[in-house]
Amino acid sequence: MNNHSIRFLTLSLLTQVGLGASVDAADKSPWRRGDRIAVSADGNPDADRDDIGATPMTLAVLAKAGLQGDLVHYDFNNWLEYKKIPVAKNRMWVGALGGQTRWGFDRNKFFDASNRPADAIANLAAEINKSNADNPLYLVVAGPMELIYQAMVDADDAARAHVTLVSHSGYNEYFKPRLWHRNLDDVLALNPGIEILRIPDQNRYLRTTPDYAPWSWLRDHPDPNLKWVHGRMEAGLPDVSDTAMVTWLIGASGGDNMTTIEELQTHFGEEPFSVADDTEAPSAPAGYEPVVNLPETESVFQEVDGKIVIEAESVPLTGKWVIEKSEPGYSGDGYLRYLPENINAIHSLARGVLTYKLRITTPGKYRMALKHSHRGAPERDKWNDAWTLMGIDPAPFGNIRKTYHAISKEQFESGEGFGFQTTHDNYGTVAHQEGHFSKPVYDLAAGDHYFFIVGRSGGYRLDRIHFFKEGVDGIADDSIAPTPVLSK
Repeated sequence: MNNHSIRFLTLSLLTQVGLGASVDAADKSPWRRGDRIAVSADGNPDADRDDIGATPMTLAVLAKAGLQGDLVHYDFNNWLEYKKIPVAKNRMWVGALGGQTRWGFDRNKFFDASNRPADAIANLAAEINKSNADNPLYLVVAGPMELIYQAMVDADDAARAHVTLVSHSGYNEYFKPRLWHRNLDDVLALNPGIEILRIPDQNRYLRTTPDYAPWSWLRDHPDPNLKWVHGRMEAGLPDVSDTAMVTWLIGASGGDNMTTIEELQTHFGEEPFSVADDTEAPSAPAGYEPVVNLPETESVFQEVDGKIVIEAESVPLTGKWVIEKSEPGYSGDGYLRYLPENINAIHSLARGVLTYKLRITTPGKYRMALKHSHRGAPERDKWNDAWTLMGIDPAPFGNIRKTYHAISKEQFESGEGFGFQTTHDNYGTVAHQEGHFSKPVYDLAAGDHYFFIVGRSGGYRLDRIHFFKEGVDGIADDSIAPTPVLSK
């Protein structure tokens, strides 16, 4: 693989890497003409709409540089297992296949991951397997990483060592459309030696929302295909920040690792460069109803007489959850604590997911209470909450909640530790429907349900989880023994 000039940097709250430090790419890219490029992008209808314009812009940048043959993989709509995309809403198809048609890219290398996830994974794995010291692969991370992870699992260990990730976004590295998906931490655990070239967040120069005026040169360009790119931006957002990973990679970013609108304009010049005879994308396929591969669990927590009592440490730990025993008042084998590198960090993305599978035999409305603590926190609003989600509705568009240890200022200052005071802090549509604060209550039918707890506040402690059917006494009674745990 080509040598890189790299240096470690301090991580922001949203981009901390679990197995070490992220890597800040040098101004000069190590890529050389002939090195293969792959892109994995999102753009699903519920995703950030920037990809709708960024994908055709990325293809235009590569085409202007004559690099159609170096692009060996482009997947889009890569929120796997998410939801069916109707033809009329598949705007990424128009941009990706429209760009492929206009500039002569190999159509066999383009994959709508919402319709052909297995084919997208197989092609990326095949390209990874071609990688060696003389034939490296640069993989541009323009969406969540589950598809990349699955492709790497299917690829050979030796070949993975010659893949370099290119990123500018902690969101792409850590966001999970489904909470059981994998992120950058999992990719690093699979292959700790993989190189990550991180350029700074490119929204500084290439996101002008809501103003399209800085892009008037693109709208007025004599090349009709660049006018079309402007139209695709209008279908999404005036934001092509993901394109900058490619402009930096191929050396079209003005000699540093930030791309500006002016540098894009210079790259394209003032003359038409690509007037294709056929500019229409093929028709998008009918939407595909995805197969949801529910998470595997080692155990099931059985409801008995309208109660489920769980020791929080009874499931495998992920991310930065650890077991501690130093704070008094815990039950069982200890309590869990969320301990990222920065104990005061707040994680807005799914960095450590605990999965509890519940089996309900007595349906009804169940109250939930967490036995938790943030004693000793530097302030009352530190170390005091986690994300919770009941069911498999994907975050952030399911009812994922900030759930916190709701004690008063006086209780906090007195040093109160573990207690069952539990409140949801709602936002968005949930807040409009249920109010800013609400008590956790879930309507649970008979059968199995998944309950997720996700690390948010560094320092947060969690000891027990109670689910009690309305009308059943004993919620928040710490003397009640845990209910049965069944093997799956």
